Amino acid sequence: MAQETRNRKSQTVKFRDHIVDIQTVNINGIECLRLKDVRRKFPAVQILSIDNVLQAFLHDKHGNDLEPLRIAACIGQVVEAEESLRSFDNDTHGQLVRIEDKIDRIDNNVQEIMRQIANVMRLMYELNEYTTPRYFFILPAEHSNIKAIDTVQNWFHTHYKLYFLCECSHDPKKMHVAPHEGYSIKKARDFVVKYAPYLRTTIQIAQVLLSVGGLVIPQLGNVSKAIDDVIPSQFKNPKCDEDMKQRLKMVDNLLNKVDNQQYRAGASVVDRHQSRGTALKGAELREIQTYLELVDDKRSLGNLYRIVTDDGFVRWVCHKEYDEVSYNKEMSKYIKEFEAMGGKFNSDTKEAFICQVNITSRNVEMMSKALEKGFNIMKLMFQECSIDEDDLEKLLDIIINRSSIRCLNMGSIRVRNFFWNHKVYLSRNGRRVQQSVIESSLLQHLL
Repeated sequence: MAQETRNRKSQTVKFRDHIVDIQTVNINGIECLRLKDVRRKFPAVQILSIDNVLQAFLHDKHGNDLEPLRIAACIGQVVEAEESLRSFDNDTHGQLVRIEDKIDRIDNNVQEIMRQIANVMRLMYELNEYTTPRYFFILPAEHSNIKAIDTVQNWFHTHYKLYFLCECSHDPKKMHVAPHEGYSIKKARDFVVKYAPYLRTTIQIAQVLLSVGGLVIPQLGNVSKAIDDVIPSQFKNPKCDEDMKQRLKMVDNLLNKVDNQQYRAGASVVDRHQSRGTALKGAELREIQTYLELVDDKRSLGNLYRIVTDDGFVRWVCHKEYDEVSYNKEMSKYIKEFEAMGGKFNSDTKEAFICQVNITSRNVEMMSKALEKGFNIMKLMFQECSIDEDDLEKLLDIIINRSSIRCLNMGSIRVRNFFWNHKVYLSRNGRRVQQSVIESSLLQHLL
């Protein structure tokens, strides 16, 4: 209802369960209720109705709504304020989108947490389970007379040696025999019967290695002489391929005889098939040592080292592979630190670029340590950077005398209180810098 109080009029407006009086405005002799006044109380209102009839806003003779949007005040009646269904749908849709986004973020966070938990659980399991190298095969010792073996009992009384494999790759063709002379096996019969199903798989790896060049240790020239001295001679002599084939064939025949004995003992075909190639558990792997003579005092079987891959799996590798993995991890750490300070590094071209960075003493310390440790940078570029004079001198000394950097480019480098707006090219081979491009006596020691 329109009400008048001391020349002021108000319109009764109802929105949902709320009823209020809103002051009206006289415009051009017409008492009006403005939409914006209603929205001050009820922001979502889009429609004004009376008796369920939508009220048209006042408009000109061309039908254009007049500004501000308004309707004629209705004395004695209640104006019903309503939301637009479209607006309501949009708001609902927006809320649903926000809820879905939030659910997605929560789901992603939960999945990431579950992934991290799974990685930790797998790592704990692997570290506890695989305390012994898992890839190994056996061969008759070199002095065994293969031709003299004519009975099953003689097969079991033959002198066998166990050799471990370096897990340097998941590709059998790229694996190699561990750098060790091999371990003589005690109780050969018990050992072969117990591990025959697993040996069927590993003997195939040995056969693959032989087919691609013999059971040769590819990195032999890079290992120490102490390790080289204990490498079995048959693995270093490519002329012994035929002899190695005979030895592998003998082991294969032995495993077949064990399989036949199990068949006669009553094992089903399914059981024998399922047992072939079955992965060994940690307890079974650890038990291997009880069958070996002269186990290393340091318990580093096969001179292998245990490492953990980035995805949380345990591998046993030789010293060379161990050094490479450790080196790669160390270099990855330096690359992350270099990028964290604002630099960019291209792993393919070995080029490093630093632009518009205030290089601190801590940054120089990190770069110096990385370069001294073998961080391989072929070309290093600085552009529009600032650096302390002492830090620059230290960095240049490292670059020239203790790094692999062959090219150094510097442009617009601010050193303390003077501005150096020239390009410097450092030749690694000549170890000299052209005098014409240097305006600082600080760099004279480079000549």
